[in-house]
Amino acid sequence: MSTDPRRRSEAAIRIGIARAMERQVTAEWLVPRLETAVRAKNLDEVEILIDLAGDHHVTVPETLLERALVLSASSQGTGARVADCARCAVDITACDRLSDIAACALPFEMSPLGDANALRRAGGDWAAGREVDHLDAGLALAGLSATGLAVATGGSSLTVKAGATVLRVARHMGAVTPGFTRVLRVMSDIRIDWARVPDYLGGTVPLGTVTDTAKLAALGALAGDIGAIRRSTSTAETLVLLRHVDSAGDAARLARVTTVTGPRTRHVIYALGKSRALRSAVRFSDLALATMGLFSALMLQIPALISEAVRRAIRPGKRRVA
Repeated sequence: MSTDPRRRSEAAIRIGIARAMERQVTAEWLVPRLETAVRAKNLDEVEILIDLAGDHHVTVPETLLERALVLSASSQGTGARVADCARCAVDITACDRLSDIAACALPFEMSPLGDANALRRAGGDWAAGREVDHLDAGLALAGLSATGLAVATGGSSLTVKAGATVLRVARHMGAVTPGFTRVLRVMSDIRIDWARVPDYLGGTVPLGTVTDTAKLAALGALAGDIGAIRRSTSTAETLVLLRHVDSAGDAARLARVTTVTGPRTRHVIYALGKSRALRSAVRFSDLALATMGLFSALMLQIPALISEAVRRAIRPGKRRVA
């Protein structure tokens, strides 16, 4: 059996969340929500609830299940999908479902050209005397840094790049909470020599262009947590999960939880709520670590206990010999 504390902790998180989900996801809880989602034609919620019903063996009334499946199938027609994708690519807030965001709106933004384009917009605003969107520019800079076009931020470059891009897109679609937006604004306030920004488009970046390299590295580390969430779930899922992040600490904890719950993280938070899901994870991981700590302390005491037992056992014999 593995004695790695991190693996033990993840196992405890998995058990705790599974038990909480088992108590929460019942027919009494799920069926009314599915009925409401079908009536509202909320495709994402319908799909989550159907998944939860299958995962937890909840029986859904046949007529309701048929309506839900018909609704889901009606959105899969080729003509409708092409029209939806075109609309979604132009305006990410018009995307009806997560799969549309991933397939239609993100491919360009996930490339270095998306970051370069964001920096070019910021440079144009600076040149015209308009207010520069430092948050957008800072995240684009972190993304380019991770792809090797600027100073290094450390960590896994692909994870950082993906996280920075997801944050930038999420912010534009209104998926970043006010609290987390304030955090990002502070971290993205990076001094840049805007007169040299066009050099990014050619792939050569003078080191003097960015003077706040420490702040850029911190922003890259935060983007790395968001990238880790994406790696465990998906790009589209992360855009939705960001609505539950209010601080850098939330981002780190959510990244840890997603290593256990994976693509079902959104389902878990939908059923349990953010606070309960993260609190359960912290409680169970701390319990696992505390248990291992007590076990380790006990193991360290065993030699001393054996020595004392032997000493007590042979002491009476010594008295008899004397």
